[in-house]
Amino acid sequence: MNDRLIFFAAVNTGFVTDGLPDHRFLEFYESRSSPELYCSIVGNVVVPNGHGSNASTPTITKDSIWADLAKRINDGGASPGIQLATAWAGYAGSRKFVTFAPNTVIAQGRELAASMGSQGIGEVIRSFRAGAAVAVKHGFRHIQFHAAHGYLLNLLIDRRINPLADHVLNELKLLAECLSMEGVETSIRISLKTGHSEFDNSGTVDFQDEIATLPFNFVDLSSGFYNVDKRLIYPTRPELLKARISESREVAARHPNRKFIFSGRVQMDGLHRLPSNMHPGFCRDLIANPNFLRETKSGCLNHNKCHYYSRGEAHLTCGKWTSR
Repeated sequence: MNDRLIFFAAVNTGFVTDGLPDHRFLEFYESRSSPELYCSIVGNVVVPNGHGSNASTPTITKDSIWADLAKRINDGGASPGIQLATAWAGYAGSRKFVTFAPNTVIAQGRELAASMGSQGIGEVIRSFRAGAAVAVKHGFRHIQFHAAHGYLLNLLIDRRINPLADHVLNELKLLAECLSMEGVETSIRISLKTGHSEFDNSGTVDFQDEIATLPFNFVDLSSGFYNVDKRLIYPTRPELLKARISESREVAARHPNRKFIFSGRVQMDGLHRLPSNMHPGFCRDLIANPNFLRETKSGCLNHNKCHYYSRGEAHLTCGKWTSR
């Protein structure tokens, strides 16, 4: 596995007090950083003037706790990364794993994008630019833009939803190039599909291919819209896991010169069968066992307690980790 770069895929822990990481947040990431890990991406951090996906999402600010977090990750041996995101005013994540109204979710996304216009979209781009600048000053060396799971940036980059997607994609291209000139690594997380079959059957490959041409160092391949089908985001059933790997492989094969992060219950013993431009992002295994990369037979046991929001809880728990 020496040719693979291993990522701690972004996760929203909920370990937040007054909108900022607290001691649990710091300890969570510090304990999972190691020389075996290439980059630890701190998950679902709201950009300035942005909106969280739930009440337990942190916001990037000038507070020194963010620099402390980046230092702890770096001192542990991994490169400190951060995932920047935003939802929108009034956003509410579904507690259910599968919605019965996917058409409504897509229609609402189109209405939202249309209502924002170029001025509103410009404000969102400036928020991501500002968030990235603050994160870099704190010492984060990898900036990920969360454009998946039906969050706002996801809607804005998809021309099937947003008629002004060209403008957004060009602004992201410029932002990625600017960060590269500063020596900062970048990635963009996308959903391979939404979970709404009628929508996904038209233009999905074109969407994937267009994102793969942007000058990010990595494209992080997730799947699903949170308010359509969360089973695609957190696959556990064999057929969903198989489809996730197959769809990720297809994208990677079409773009052999682009590096991809892939997740969805990655199996260590199967990495050698995947294209060399696919790099694993572990999440649930590292939640369950902070030392998973040294104890690869001891990972997630599918207790499903990490899905704290869907369970009506305020923060992440894990039946295996908390019993250690």
